[in-house]
Amino acid sequence: MLDVIMMVPMMLAEVAQTTPESVQAVHEALPAFDVIAKSIGVLGGVLGAGLIVIGAGKGIGQLAGSAVEAIARQPEAGGRIFTTMIIAAALIEGVTLFALIICLLAVL
Repeated sequence: MLDVIMMVPMMLAEVAQTTPESVQAVHEALPAFDVIAKSIGVLGGVLGAGLIVIGAGKGIGQLAGSAVEAIARQPEAGGRIFTTMIIAAALIEGVTLFALIICLLAVL
């Protein structure tokens, strides 16, 4: 994939030095480059969305594990710990949803 990206400046330089006959060939090849560019954009959006979901899952899992451990150590503070955990989980979910929407908008 990186090879395709690195070839773009070479392709543009070749187009700048073309003759009128080869310009027609370049115009016929442009849809292929358009498909490659869109595919790279979709790949970036999908990878970004995947990383966002993995990060959110890890964050909420770590949050819940720490909360359960804290409640086990101090059962009388369980209500406050649980409330704080729910607020933090909601904030993580909100940021995750926002980031996923940004990734989807980049793809579309």
